[in-house]
Amino acid sequence: MLGKIYSVALAAIMTEALVNGIRQIALLKPLVFWISASAVVIVVAGVAITQWFAPSRANFWLGAVPVVTIALLLSWPLHFDPSQQLAQTFQPWIWWTLGISSVAAGTTYRFAIGVAYVFSAALGWLLLKTSSFGGSGNLIVAGQEAFYLFLYAAIVIALVLALRWEAGKTDSANQNAILSAVKAASADAVELERSRLDALVHDSVLTTLLVASRAESADQIALATKSAKDAIAKLGQERFHDTFTTSETTLTSFFSALQQRIRENAPVFLVSVNRLNDLPIPSDIATALTEATLQAVDNSMKHAGTATERSIRLRGYRSGLKIVISDNGRGFRPSKVPKDRIGISSSIVGRVSRIDGRVSINASPGTGTTVVIEWGRHD
Repeated sequence: MLGKIYSVALAAIMTEALVNGIRQIALLKPLVFWISASAVVIVVAGVAITQWFAPSRANFWLGAVPVVTIALLLSWPLHFDPSQQLAQTFQPWIWWTLGISSVAAGTTYRFAIGVAYVFSAALGWLLLKTSSFGGSGNLIVAGQEAFYLFLYAAIVIALVLALRWEAGKTDSANQNAILSAVKAASADAVELERSRLDALVHDSVLTTLLVASRAESADQIALATKSAKDAIAKLGQERFHDTFTTSETTLTSFFSALQQRIRENAPVFLVSVNRLNDLPIPSDIATALTEATLQAVDNSMKHAGTATERSIRLRGYRSGLKIVISDNGRGFRPSKVPKDRIGISSSIVGRVSRIDGRVSINASPGTGTTVVIEWGRHD
């Protein structure tokens, strides 16, 4: 949002600078002016196009704006026609480029470099304005202009950095909330698994002991023996020891815990569950899938706008699972998401890839977004 606002402001201010330059062209070298004007137009167009249509490449053009402007400042004597006599009120047209360029430097470059640029631009203007190439202006007036230039740039840069800091705090709070939900989901899954095993012990083991305690005839003893063997087989199939030590949970318990977390964090989502089974899910995989799912849910809540439909489909298979998060919100173009935005590349795709899972994203402006998370085989 800030980048788009800046691109509009940059276009307006640079247009003003070029209009003033055209008015001054009789006092300048036309060839040098038009070369300089072309460079300004190119960087303004680059910023506007990338900010609105290719944000991942915007930093390059934002960084080019201060470079072009400082080059104009340093090369100003080449613009000036020495045969012309300048009045003290003469204002070189590059004055209008300095403030907006200093803002770009302070918000794009490293902090120390940005500060140095703002100081250099203000000092450079002071020297230019008081020189014969700038009309031999009054030192006090030139000093005031340099101070205002520095103050303007410093205030705007501070506001932008403050907004970024607040946005970072919000993102951090959202991530902490997601991590808390993941821990709660893991605890829920373990508790559900314990309850399931308790039921298994009760239904199989205790029933067997009860039958055995009442066995008197040969048939009753045989029945008790068969019941005991069946109970032992069931416990063996459940891998009782490994599961109870929370190294893994079952698909049924995982989906139940995940469903509960989704309802607590985003109740507007309609959750459906299909094909539950006892497929074992290692704890690290369950954690990664939960984190990725909750991140996709959080992205939908923050960026889908006024979506009227949000749903999550949880589907199990004999050897895997699929989670589909969808909404009918504003959508976006995945190819135009900046590389430094971690919500998709790291928090979703990266997490799932590390557990040998797959993520596919189907989204376009105006048609909503669907994120599909898959793990294991779908046989």
